Amino acid sequence: MYSANSRQRQPNNNYSNNTWQRNQLLNSETPSSSGRSTPYDPSRMTDRDLLSLESQNDEELSGLHSKVAMLKKITMDIGHEVRESTVFLSDLDQDFGRTGGLLNTTYTRLKVMASTQNGRYMCYMVSFCVFVFFFAYFFIYRR
Repeated sequence: MYSANSRQRQPNNNYSNNTWQRNQLLNSETPSSSGRSTPYDPSRMTDRDLLSLESQNDEELSGLHSKVAMLKKITMDIGHEVRESTVFLSDLDQDFGRTGGLLNTTYTRLKVMASTQNGRYMCYMVSFCVFVFFFAYFFIYRR
């Protein structure tokens, strides 16, 4: 492979290619686009300085890689939790719908029973409710 700027032969392996590209970038003679000089002027740096900067960049890159992996895991966990919550809420909505239907049917039956002139059934109903409440009270608080 040949570069249009330098006409030098690029190495074949990936690591050497990355190093070669980095060296081409750092050794370029073009001024920065902002017009400011950088404290890391490649013409004043030795190979050791360049390797030191490269190793620092690699360390920062590995740190960023681990942070991205952690954020990806957190995002996947959040997605899993959202899917579980959606299923739970859907089931809960169905349960409330069924319960509402049962309560509506019971209320309708109570209205029909109350509208009849037979007071004996109403007396049985009130007695049964009082008995259930007392039984629940003694069962829960007297244990």
